[in-house]
Amino acid sequence: MGVVTAGPAKAISDRRIEDARYACITFMNGENEENGNKGSDRAELARFWLIGFLTGAYDADSVLEFSDDKSVAEHAIIARVKDYCEENIDNSIHAAAVGSVSQPEPLPATTAIGLDPRAYSCASYSDGLNSRGNAKSLSEAAEFWAFAFVQGTVSVRHHPRLVISVANKRKIVRALKQSCARNPTRTLLDQTSEIAMRVRPLPE
Repeated sequence: MGVVTAGPAKAISDRRIEDARYACITFMNGENEENGNKGSDRAELARFWLIGFLTGAYDADSVLEFSDDKSVAEHAIIARVKDYCEENIDNSIHAAAVGSVSQPEPLPATTAIGLDPRAYSCASYSDGLNSRGNAKSLSEAAEFWAFAFVQGTVSVRHHPRLVISVANKRKIVRALKQSCARNPTRTLLDQTSEIAMRVRPLPE
């Protein structure tokens, strides 16, 4: 899985993907590269972002469902994104995600890196921030997922083409850190959903 599973914690981030500057053509090219190449690693991270974005969008639209069959659920989502990208090759992955919101599908319960937002607790997130290795990487991945979730929520609650800039990511992460410190037993899904519903379009 390259960047997502084997890379250092700081690699679980990509400003181009989060800031809607990652184009469909780049995603499609990365999907066609061999595993371990830079483009393939970024495409894998884009898949992770897509699942987080759609989780937030479906949650805001009250149509969120999960499937324990990860491979089938992810394949259905990514196939739809690829169909969009093939016809709109110069558009962003954000636009492709928005295009998938109108026809909701069950999402994989567990992400490619093993993050299950329904089970991953705030306590695990908080502890991981001060840890090393896999625990640290999972906390960093949770922040990436949480920001994608907020972006998806905003696309439904405010405007489908509205992008919460990555320049504002630190505010979302700070809210996650503070709220998780107060609510250690809550899950990442529940805590992020609560934060996302309070977010208004933020200025640059």
